Parts: sequence; structure tokens; C-alpha cells
Amino acid sequence: MLDRSQMTVRQAPRLRRPTSLAALLCFLASGCGGGASRSDDDGDEDAAVGVDGGPSNGHDSGPASDGGGGGDDGGRDGVDAGPTAGVVHVVLFTHIEDNMPDGALGSPTNCEAYDRLSGKLIEMAGAALDHELQWVLQSDWKLLESARLCDDGANTDGKNLFLYLRGDLSVILDPHSHENGGYNYTDVAYLHELLGVGGSTVIGGHIWDPSLPQFQEWDRFREPVAGLMYPEASWRGDILIGAGTPQHVNDPLVSGAWRPRDRDDFFTDDPAGNVVAFGQWHDDVAGVEELVELYADGTVPPDALLTASWNIAPAMIVGPGGLAAVEQSMLAPMAELRDQGLVVVTDFTSLADTWRSDYGGEAFLYQRE
Repeated sequence: MLDRSQMTVRQAPRLRRPTSLAALLCFLASGCGGGASRSDDDGDEDAAVGVDGGPSNGHDSGPASDGGGGGDDGGRDGVDAGPTAGVVHVVLFTHIEDNMPDGALGSPTNCEAYDRLSGKLIEMAGAALDHELQWVLQSDWKLLESARLCDDGANTDGKNLFLYLRGDLSVILDPHSHENGGYNYTDVAYLHELLGVGGSTVIGGHIWDPSLPQFQEWDRFREPVAGLMYPEASWRGDILIGAGTPQHVNDPLVSGAWRPRDRDDFFTDDPAGNVVAFGQWHDDVAGVEELVELYADGTVPPDALLTASWNIAPAMIVGPGGLAAVEQSMLAPMAELRDQGLVVVTDFTSLADTWRSDYGGEAFLYQRE
């Protein structure tokens, strides 16, 4: 059990629903504070997904000279966390894989499955918002293509699912790709763009080990990468999350932030690197409590960033009683830790901003064999 009596309590920010049209417009324009748009060192702005070499939406995808994590948030809430030293930073996300929703694209089966899944994702977003916690949705290509073919906006105020999740329920949207079915990460980022919710430069999960045949060559994102299904698209991700192994059987136990040197020295920081990585740690809420203890007992100094993140799996969200279990086992405990000032629940782009602003972009890795 955690002994919190000796811990310094810091008030962490809460996520709230937009309460007025003016607030919502400000939110969408990223003008309420915290919306990050950065230029490359030469002063020119690049698009997150460019078509035929031109900006598709005016968002900046490249990192500032501090070494990565510089993409525009594509409509983020802009919650100002303020100084957060000695507070564990947590990201709660959900991966929608390339086999969801069921059915051939555009078929009645596909569209019916899309509607069912959309309803559950909206419920999940509402549950997170009720607890004033940030939730991140990272989708592979099939859900995005299904939205283009099936979504009529009938249940989402005339908007597609993704516009509704972001604008009405404050969900952060990032690409996720297993790079199957003829789609790569750039294609997935481009599909977000086509749905009006582009801008993220998060690489939402990858196989990190170069000795494995499934290795996803994260280092190709040192430069923009062209699409496969949409070859006119170009995108450069600069925030790596979820360094994993096939079936997650031997994922590294790492917390913190660093810029990987190269594919053979992934866990060595390169201050000149232009891609930042965040460790996901392990064991969900119990793992976060371990990290809280590391600050409390002085094992890790408060000026070193500790991070954790995990996938709230779709099976938990769509199954009978699944959302109630998610609330009981994850959302409520994280809200309690947040209320005690021990954690901040955020998204990966905001985390990169916080790492630079509150921690000076200093690399720190806490690893366990």
C-alpha cells in the first residue's frame, strides 16, 4: 500500500467539457493556450501530412531544435499543467486495430459494426470526461476508412465520429499502425487529415527491437515518409510511444523520456536526436503507484520525469459491463491519484511539451530488467 502521508500534494489540472460556443471555438482553434505550432529551424512551417509537397492544413509536423515532439496538436484542449516536478505523468489510450470494425469496407456488415463501435467509443470518451481525465484514441486504417464510407453524422450532431470525439468530448487523436493491408503510418495520419482531425505527429506504437522480423524501422522518421496507399501523402512522426514486442510478451520496462540514438542503441539518449520516446512502464494503476513511491522515497529526484501509459483495450470497452470495469479499475483510481496531486493524466504531445518546459528536455530513463 502507498503511504501518502509523507507525500507533497500538488494540484493537477482537470479536463473539462467545453461549456460555451466561445469556449468550443477557442478550443478548436487552439487559441486557449497550449496549442503548439512550431517552425523548423529555417522558419518554414511544414504540414503534418503534406500532399504533393504542399501543406494540407498548415499544421507544423517538424520538431523544434530541442529534439523532437514538435507537432501541432490538431485541436487540443490546451490545459496548462504548470510546474509538474515530482508528479508521475500518465497517458490513457486505446488502440483500434486494423481488424475493427468487422466486414468488407463499406458493406452493410461493416457499417453496422462501425455504428456499434462508434457508440462504445463515445461512451468511453464520456466516462473519461466525467472523471475529468484525458483519453487518447489511436486508430489504425480500417476504422478511419469505415468512417469515410459509413458515417452520416446522425448521432454526432452532423459530424463524423472523430470530429465529434475531439470537438465535443475532448479526445486526443493519434495515428496507430501495424502497417498491414497496404497502409503505413503516413497513410493513417493522412486519413486523420481527410476526416478533419489531422495534426498529430505521434507514432502510436511500434516494434522497437531490430533483431525481430516485425521491427518497424522507427528511425526512418528522421525524415518525412511517403504513404503507400496514398503515395501523394508525406508525414514525419517525432514522438515514439509504446516500444513493444509481438503480442507484448517481452516489452521493456522503462519509464521516462529520451531521444533514441539509433536502432541498435535505442535506450541511449542522443541530445541531438529529432525523435523523442516515452517509456510506458507496466501494470497499469499498480505500476503508477510504484512510480509514485520512487519519487516519495527519493529513489528518483523530482526533477526527473517518470512516465506511464497503457492501452485500455477495445475488448474491455465493448464487452458486457466493460466500461463499468474500466471506470472501477482504472478511471476512478487515476482520478483519486490526480486529486492527491500525485499524477497528471495527459496526452503524448502535451507530455512532450511538458518535458521540454518543466524538465528542460533532459533525458531520464528508469529501467527494470
